[in-house]
Amino acid sequence: MKNSLLILLYAVTLSAPAFAQLDEAGFRQALKVKRNVYLSEGSFTGGERSSSDFKVSNVRVAKNPAGYDRIVIDFTKLTRPPFFMVENDPSSKRVNVTVYGKVKVDFSSQTAIQSAKKTKTISHLEFLPIVDPDRWMFSIYTQAPVKSEVFELTDPARIIIDLKP
Repeated sequence: MKNSLLILLYAVTLSAPAFAQLDEAGFRQALKVKRNVYLSEGSFTGGERSSSDFKVSNVRVAKNPAGYDRIVIDFTKLTRPPFFMVENDPSSKRVNVTVYGKVKVDFSSQTAIQSAKKTKTISHLEFLPIVDPDRWMFSIYTQAPVKSEVFELTDPARIIIDLKP
């Protein structure tokens, strides 16, 4: 009986999906590729913790014909995105994005804000000024609670946030 229980526990552990990997603080690890696995709520982390001096060169927003809206954060001077956290809070209909390190922001926030108006899920974007030299934040406000998928791409470094109703 004890061996059967251990085998069952082992099988369940091995069959756990990759998107649900939790680090020691209980955050989900951002994926390295798109898997079409959306989560209703939670925090996602990823990126290179040692990145310090970099530039956010663009934040692109677009609707996708597959039924989701995509936010892409582009970086220069990096092959992998810096350490980041994306928090999906369905109760406030908001997704908060925090990028850590010595961030320089060099893109048109108005272009991103106008692009967000053409999507199905996003009501508006709020880009915050850099008040802490070691982080930059912005919020994605949604029409209704959304499901999110977060992954990172390299060469060039990008964070991808897909939002689905």
